[in-house]
This record gives sequence, structure tokens and C-alpha cells, in this order.
Amino acid sequence: MRSLQCRWWPYRLEFRTPFRTARGMLYERYGLIVELRTPDGVIGLGDVAPWPGSEARALLEAKAWLTELRQADAFRDERSLRQALHRVPASASGARAARAAIETALVDLLAQREGVMLARWLHPAARPAVAVNALIGLFDVERTVAAACQAVAAGYSALKLKVRLEPSETERVAAVRAAVGSAVRLRLDANGAATIEQALAFARAIAPLDVEYLEQPVETLEDLAELRRRSPVPVAADEVLIGLGEVERALMLAAADILILKLPLLGGPHCLLAAVEQAARCGIGAVITSIFESGIGLAAALHTAAALADHEQVHGLATAVMLRSLGTAERFEPVEGRLSLPSGSGLGVRWDEGQAGT
Repeated sequence: MRSLQCRWWPYRLEFRTPFRTARGMLYERYGLIVELRTPDGVIGLGDVAPWPGSEARALLEAKAWLTELRQADAFRDERSLRQALHRVPASASGARAARAAIETALVDLLAQREGVMLARWLHPAARPAVAVNALIGLFDVERTVAAACQAVAAGYSALKLKVRLEPSETERVAAVRAAVGSAVRLRLDANGAATIEQALAFARAIAPLDVEYLEQPVETLEDLAELRRRSPVPVAADEVLIGLGEVERALMLAAADILILKLPLLGGPHCLLAAVEQAARCGIGAVITSIFESGIGLAAALHTAAALADHEQVHGLATAVMLRSLGTAERFEPVEGRLSLPSGSGLGVRWDEGQAGT
């Protein structure tokens, strides 16, 4: 591949209604779209989507790293760019999110060159659609049950509830379980907001409710490992899985029963697929989740999930419905609890400047 041109620009996405998690309210989402263009006009796109709430610092890191790549002439050819992708500061979350965007844009280009959708470029037996869970925020019991019932009626087989690890939350989870029955999977996400003892007390309280897993109830891998040894409910790791090094450490510590993986935190599709394989060798499953990205980032996560042809799973990619626009014409709305891949080669989506703010 001959010399590439690279440019990037900011975007802003608004939530339809403020989304409450254990760590606070989300009103809008900021990021960068990265474009790689070949001399003959083929365009690959990627999304720099840091953890929500960290954008101010992380996007400065991302822009600095992208500028360094440009100054180092890393875009002169594919080989130089691939080499540059190995030189990401380990502690810079913004640079890692930018790496994910650059790698996504590059594989988007390569898949388009071969005339295949990205998922099948990553794995020839990729699935045409991916099962996804419904995401339910921190509502009162009545609204939570209503949202859960609506999701099940729409065809979802798994529900992910944002929770606080408080005694009163057990009633909320129990009400959902009673309303949706035993066949629906329940996943609970606490966003790392509790101590080990708080998380353990909560796990014991919800144990009779057949919860699939309790996601990131404590902050560190060490605390997760301690909790997992004592918890009657399976434990999942999420926010702490920043880069392949932390995935390896999570597996070494036996810190989780399942890994929740996000493209911007891992560094791109290849890094995420490598993490899934590492986990599988240890008998640990993985769920790919979105991070309220634009349509470009969500398409990348969806293609990567579809490429896990040997790992049947319900993934956490049904976040588009939370946002007013994704910046793309594609809305990524699940049908019967499944998201279909965009048609066309590469990512199969294009940025629409009229669909997102800046």
C-alpha cells in the first residue's frame, strides 16, 4: 500500500436522555474520527472513543500521539504504520484509543481492497449477525421492570442492568427476575464502585436470582481476584482490562470468570481478538461491549464480535438506541435481540457530517 494521508476531526454525540451509572450521569459523548486515504481515493475510518468522562485528557493524548505519527512519517506505507502501532505509551489511554482507531481504519482499507466485509476479512466464517443484550440504566424498580419487559418482548435474551451495590438494589434485581422469568440472562454492572465487602454482601444477596455475572463490582484486579474466590456469583472484569498486558495479568491472577472487552481500551480489533484467544486458553469466556462510540466505532466492535466464529456469545453492543445520532446513516438497531452487520466491504459505513455535532 502506497503512502497514506491521515486526518482527524472531533465529534459530539448526545444521549437521548441522561444515562445514569454507579459513577454518575452521562449527557454527551466526545471523540475523534480518524480517516486514512490512499492515493487512489479509498478511505478507511476509525473512532477514537476514550472511556466516557475521561475525554478531556484522553483526547489530548490521542491528538498528541497522532501528531507524532505524522511527524515520524508513519503514514508513508503500511509497513511503517504497522510498526508505529507497536509503539503506544502503555499508560496513555488516549493514545491506546487512537491506536484502535488507526488500526480500524487500516483494516477497513484492507478489507475494502479485497472486496469483503471486515468481519469476514478477520475470519472467513464470521457470523452475519450478533446476539446482543439490552442495556438498562439506574431507574427505580417500576421503570426498570417496565424496561426489562419491553426488551424481552422485543426479542432480547439477555439484559444488562446498571446497579449500585446497595441492599435496596436486591429488590430491584429480584423484581426484574420475577417479571422476565428464568430463561432470560441477567447481567449486573456496578462500574467498580464498591469495596470487596460491599460487593460480597451484594453477591450473596443476589445469588438466588440466577445472575449470569456481576461486572466490575470493585476497582482493581487484585480486589476482583479476592472477590472471585469468595463470591457465590460469577465475577466479570471490565474497566481494568486496559491493554493486553492487563488481560494477561487478569488471567494470571484468576481475577474473573468472564472478560468484558472494548476495542478502544484494548487497542483495536487484532488486540481484542488476541485477548479472546488468550482467555479461551484459560477456559475464560469473553463479551465484547461498546462504549457509546459513534457508528464508526460501533461498526468496528460489531465486525470484531462477528469474527468470533468459534465463540458463541451474547455481546453488549446495543447502545445506539441510547444516543440521538451516531454520526452515520446506519442506526444499528437490533431486531429480535440481534444486530446485523452492515452490507458492503470493509466497515460498511461512512461518516455523515450532518449526523453529529463537533
